[in-house]
Amino acid sequence: MSAEEDVMVALVASMAAAMPTRHVQRKLADPGNETQARLIAGVVCVVSGGGGEFANYQGREGELGSMNVKVVGFLQVPTKVADVPTTGEDVEKAELALLGDLLAWCQLIKPVPIDSSLPGDWRQSQQLEHPMGWLTLDLKVSHV
Repeated sequence: MSAEEDVMVALVASMAAAMPTRHVQRKLADPGNETQARLIAGVVCVVSGGGGEFANYQGREGELGSMNVKVVGFLQVPTKVADVPTTGEDVEKAELALLGDLLAWCQLIKPVPIDSSLPGDWRQSQQLEHPMGWLTLDLKVSHV
């Protein structure tokens, strides 16, 4: 197994442990194929987007690099809560709660071989698909 594969395995395990109410997986989900229960809890997909920045000095060629990891979260809010219809604002709140969970995870100590995971840009659905929502977060992951 490559160092990068080890990083991906460790990322998913660490996120799943830190967010036990969410469904964390490596494969990119199609929200149309997910159950409502999983979407209400939040489906968090962790995918590699490439990397580099290796040490590349004598004896360490291709080692100690970093990876660009994309985290994509899909979620759904109920259409009604206590007979009151939900709105796009409820979707936005759910997306921001997921972002909060991910940023809290970034502050935790990571398992080997992860050295650090730094959050970068993030995007969200902008309330366009109520009751569905999504969020993406870029991570810069350094590994040993």
